[in-house]
Amino acid sequence: MAVEVKLSSLGVSITEGTIVRWLKKEGEPVEKGEILAEVETEKVNFEIVAPEAGVLLKILYGEKTIAKVDSTVALIGSLGEDISAYLEKAVEEEKRGAEPRAVAARKREAAVAGEVKAFPAAKMLAKQHGIDIRMVPGTGPERQITKEDVENYIQERRTRREDRILELEEVIPFVGIRKTIADAMSHSVHTAAHVTTIAEVDMTELVKSRAEIAPKWKEEGISLTYVPFVIKAAINGIEKFPVINSELDKEGLVIKKYINFGVVVAIQEGLITPVIRRVETKSLKEIAKELDEISIRARDRKLSLQDLRGGTITLSNPGVFGAVIATPIIYQPQNAILWMGRIAKTPVVREDAIVIRSMMYLCLSYDHRAINGSIGAQFLQHVRRSLEDPEKLLDG
Repeated sequence: MAVEVKLSSLGVSITEGTIVRWLKKEGEPVEKGEILAEVETEKVNFEIVAPEAGVLLKILYGEKTIAKVDSTVALIGSLGEDISAYLEKAVEEEKRGAEPRAVAARKREAAVAGEVKAFPAAKMLAKQHGIDIRMVPGTGPERQITKEDVENYIQERRTRREDRILELEEVIPFVGIRKTIADAMSHSVHTAAHVTTIAEVDMTELVKSRAEIAPKWKEEGISLTYVPFVIKAAINGIEKFPVINSELDKEGLVIKKYINFGVVVAIQEGLITPVIRRVETKSLKEIAKELDEISIRARDRKLSLQDLRGGTITLSNPGVFGAVIATPIIYQPQNAILWMGRIAKTPVVREDAIVIRSMMYLCLSYDHRAINGSIGAQFLQHVRRSLEDPEKLLDG
């Protein structure tokens, strides 16, 4: 009986991948665990391996074609085996809404700079006029873009002005990570019952503590930010209010007994959320070291597929860019996300006197279907108190 080779689940925010290269041909024998193909996504590259030993009977997605998550990309079985039923199933799946593979391949090619087929004169003319050549339809051999295609596009653009001055606008293709993020956030907004609770945190003592230990840790190659402190404080809060670290599925509310913290990292193409695993078992220094390492890998686009999987709660830190307050969107299927604002010296009242303290807003967005408002507020206040007593975080 033939075995279906699937494009496995790629993580929370990745829904498809491009088959870059097949390492095996139809009719060749394969061993269980042997690499069959290389796959590229907007965030990571990975390999498809054979789930069972046998013969590679059929490749359903050729090179440079896009396959959705959980699609059957190939069939493995015994030589001469009847696979007609599987092929009919693949055709039916495509009829039910799968994009034609040739069209998908062209779209993928058009989304990657430098892979567009165009004559040198066409590229030069497009560059002179500030045109993204990926937006120009090609009429040459194999749809290669000619100089005349670019000239026609320029003329059409001029006549299409209507109420816009196109010379003052830039069109950025809505593809890659931008589209992935947009789709994920839209899905979350239309799925979860978002509620945001905000706490004002006095970070004065923590600022002092970090200033004391950061230089020492720097000598060990660890760049200490405020993020590990917030993660450590959140661990304390989750221990008291476990429902914060949960997700909803078809069977009900699933409370996780482990904590995998996703941390949002800004890269050139957008945002990416690598995961630090089992943080509840780690010291502050271990969390800081791992955060430093995984952030560097994210910016260098060296994350593995495993680095993006399995998050149970997320932390975002736009405070480094000066952001003050926000209502962050939950990363599905998680039920909560923490958001850190900037730390700024602010006049506050302490014991009826106005004093200057280092203050920060900490925001918690959560799914009200799973987490009551009282629990969300109590959790956030528990995190606040932990941050205001940093010695305990260092001891933990």
